[in-house]
Amino acid sequence: MIVRKILLTACAAALMTTPAWANPGRDPADPPRSTGQQQQHARSPSRSHRCTPRGIAYVAAGTLRSHTLVLDVPTVATTSADRPAKPTYSGDVTIDVTRTNRSARADKGTTKTYTLDHARLLLGLSDQNGDGNVDLLDVLPGSRAKVIGKVTKLNRHCDQTGFTPVLTIKKLIVNAPQAAG
Repeated sequence: MIVRKILLTACAAALMTTPAWANPGRDPADPPRSTGQQQQHARSPSRSHRCTPRGIAYVAAGTLRSHTLVLDVPTVATTSADRPAKPTYSGDVTIDVTRTNRSARADKGTTKTYTLDHARLLLGLSDQNGDGNVDLLDVLPGSRAKVIGKVTKLNRHCDQTGFTPVLTIKKLIVNAPQAAG
């Protein structure tokens, strides 16, 4: 019984001192820590993660006016799963923008030319020229088009001097013209 009490006391003492083992003491060479508000002012705003550009979704849709798209030559023939690489296209697309998300709202109601660089092209239309394939030749003016990508943005409380937003279009979706009526 006495041995049991001694072991129980030793275990309790060991468990009570564990937090002291896990948290090493402060190095005397380190300067003393200040309060939280003083630490915020001591930090450099250029190192803040809040003031780094981040990508925001960009979506604009409307009627296709013209395009100068060309098929990109793939640099790698296969992907990691030994499947053929998905084709990408580069060039310019001019769209009469009628619908946008919040990031693209400045383009609504305008005719905008978007530059695509290695962007995916999804065709939701039938064979328009009768060659038996649905490809880039079937994309005609008047088709419905939607561009999807990202635009860089800074937090509104950050210094905006010298910052220019960069628009990167990753996908173009083209569908058949809307039926009249």
